[in-house]
Amino acid sequence: MTLKRSTFVAVSAAAVLSLAGTGVASAAPALPAGSSLPTVEQLSSQVPRVELPNEAYDLADQFGVQLPEFLARPGVSNAELNRVSTDVTAATAAHLRKQGHKDDTNAQKIAQEWANQAKDGKVKFEGNAGDGTTHLNEGSGNVYKLTLQEAKDRLAWLQRDVPVQKSPNAKPFGVASATDGEFVYLAEYFFN
Repeated sequence: MTLKRSTFVAVSAAAVLSLAGTGVASAAPALPAGSSLPTVEQLSSQVPRVELPNEAYDLADQFGVQLPEFLARPGVSNAELNRVSTDVTAATAAHLRKQGHKDDTNAQKIAQEWANQAKDGKVKFEGNAGDGTTHLNEGSGNVYKLTLQEAKDRLAWLQRDVPVQKSPNAKPFGVASATDGEFVYLAEYFFN
């Protein structure tokens, strides 16, 4: 009985494997002569859009990975982006005031100029921080390129109820922002 059972199992396995191989081979479409497999771009246009967590897009940006079209970052509501931009600008200014820095309308104008330069693609970023291209002899600061989620995270950090350390070197400052439909460009400028 043992011989018959093992023979049956072996024959069954061989039959299944041969049929599976035949089924797979016959299921593959034959390409017409002179044609090639479709490209990723051609396939991307036929695949439904997939949304990944924001962290996945941020990592792709960080490591310079270009995602296929069907994985493109979902559009951001301009109204939400503008609201968060306004809120993070106000919270940043309030935080700098708590540190002892003083509002300055000229510094604020320069910060707005820097934010607009970033929005227009004129600022070179290292990671998510860069410098404006004007008024560098008069002062210093940064422009931050923030996704909507990064701007929300920064806003939450700024709105924490914790003591703020006073700066021993308080300066006149300005804060401003601009958006391009995808990023918030937050500029901080301090006169020397």
